[in-house]
Order: sequence, then structure tokens, then C-alpha cells
Amino acid sequence: MSVVSIEHADGVALVRYDRGGRANALSASAMEELTDVAHRLRADTTSRAVVLTGTATVFSGGIDLSDPLLWPTGADVLEQHAAVERGRALCDAWAALPQLTIAAVEGPAVGGGGVLALALDLRVFGRGAHLRLPEARLGFNLAWGGLPRLVSLVGPARAKRLLFTDLRVDPALALDWGLADLVAEDGAAVDESLRMARDAAAVPPLALRMTKRAIDAQTDQMRLAHGDSDQFLLGRLLRDAAAAKG
Repeated sequence: MSVVSIEHADGVALVRYDRGGRANALSASAMEELTDVAHRLRADTTSRAVVLTGTATVFSGGIDLSDPLLWPTGADVLEQHAAVERGRALCDAWAALPQLTIAAVEGPAVGGGGVLALALDLRVFGRGAHLRLPEARLGFNLAWGGLPRLVSLVGPARAKRLLFTDLRVDPALALDWGLADLVAEDGAAVDESLRMARDAAAVPPLALRMTKRAIDAQTDQMRLAHGDSDQFLLGRLLRDAAAAKG
């Protein structure tokens, strides 16, 4: 059963991700479906802007810790590495879209859910939304390309504060730090995102794509994320080894 739906209107694609669970967590199959959708949209020349949203109450609570495919028991280190790479492939696919992309965030965007939102060009927060990236507190680095994207948006000092204090970023702080581009009333994040997307869709399509590519080239820090999946895997292996000792 598909957990992703797409609606097209006025040069804008609205992508909804809804697993039906309270946390709207990212399972392996959900990540693959979202990645496939991004690949299809990349080839879509009719859409000039794309809005990605979760449910009415949660964008995504992060990876599904109950999914064995995300950390296969008894698998060798290469299989574990491949599992970790799923999230990187997901975020890279969305970051690579030539259209303007907007994350419409209602409720929590936590861990991998927050990193996915950072991979898009713009973010609209509902007033009840928040961003939280607890990875460092859990013994991991921020993977999936999230660290250079975060630093590019907020700078090094704020990135350290956010990661090392497990800061819950509310809409006002997100707007102040540049993590959100607009704050909407609760329930209106999608509508406000669609309004912004339609404004962008009015730009001639070639100019929009060329300009987005030029801006991204000026600020690209993804070369700094080449080993983040390796570091995440190492952190997990070390944590598991320490837990086994006791």
C-alpha cells in the first residue's frame, strides 16, 4: 500500500507522506517510496515547484526504530552500511530536484524527518511545529547530509547549540535562525506553502531551474558530508559494543 500521494495543479506538485501512525516515522520502504517519487519528479517538466508535507499533526518523527531493514540483525558491516545509506539517498534525491521545493511542516520534524525538511529549499512551519535533531545526544553524528545543510543555514555556533543541547526549535526560533521561511497558523502550512509554490511557478521554468542551480552551486557544502554515513555507522557500532560490555 502506498504511503505517498501526489497532486498536480497550476504547475505545482503536492506530495503527501502519511504512514497512518502517530509518529509518521520513516521506514525503509517509506524512504524508498519517497526517493522514487523524487526521481519521478526530477523528470517531470510540467511541475515548477514541489511541496512536501506529512500529516496534519506530524511531519515525521524520524526513522522507524522498529524496522529491522534499517539495522539488519546479524548482517555484515557492508549490509549495515547499505541500510544507513538509504536516508542519504532519500535526502540527496529531494535536494537534487530542479524545481523549487518547500517543506510544509505541521507538528514535529525530528531526527531524520528534520534532516529531510532541511534538504528542501524552503520550509513553512505551522505554529505547533518544531524541529529537533537529537542524534549527537544519542551518540551519533548528524548524517544524511544534514550537518552541512544545517551549518549552511544557521552557521557553526548555532548548529553546535542545536545539536549538543538537544534544542527544540519552535517556529519563532526557526524563523529567526533561517530554518523556517514562514510561520503559518496551525493547519495552514500546506496552503501557505502552495501559495509560495504558485508564486515560484510563475517564474519562467528555465530561468527558475538555472537560477536555483546557480544559487546551490554558490552555497554547496555537500563535499563536507562524504563520510557522514560511515561516521554514523561507526557511532552505532561503538555504541552497540559498549552496551554489550555492559
